[in-house]
Amino acid sequence: MASGRGEFTRKFDRDILGDATAEEEERVAQEEALKAEDSALEEEFQKILAVLDYRAKWLTRRFPECKNVDKLDFRGRKFEFSQGGQLRGTIQFQTRLTESLQGITVESTMDLEGAFPRRHDYVNFPKERVQIDRVKRFVETKLMQFAADWQDRYGTPT
Repeated sequence: MASGRGEFTRKFDRDILGDATAEEEERVAQEEALKAEDSALEEEFQKILAVLDYRAKWLTRRFPECKNVDKLDFRGRKFEFSQGGQLRGTIQFQTRLTESLQGITVESTMDLEGAFPRRHDYVNFPKERVQIDRVKRFVETKLMQFAADWQDRYGTPT
């Protein structure tokens, strides 16, 4: 039988004509499809992380009391805000697949001592073609919310 058969042809050849080589071709085709899907998914995660990287640099330049935490057990960024050597607040952004594995979630978790307890929010995207403008808006909105409360509670008087 000819190689390079399509999915239907492989199934037909395997199930109807009893061609044993079609099963191996199907396994190889499935492995290649999974590799391509994983590669495309990784590209989407990298787009999101690029937004977080850009905002990490921006945030640490504006707030000297902000520390970008390096070692994380998740994909994303975490920032710790201290005053007088005491940790006063955190904001983190985490990216992951949704529970159904059909999409990508970008989560925000923040807390600020004396201003508000833990706040959590998220936005979901399809696994293909993440809307980077929406990611930017989500991240920027959360940073603005945190920064406004930080300035009100711990900011330097003008």
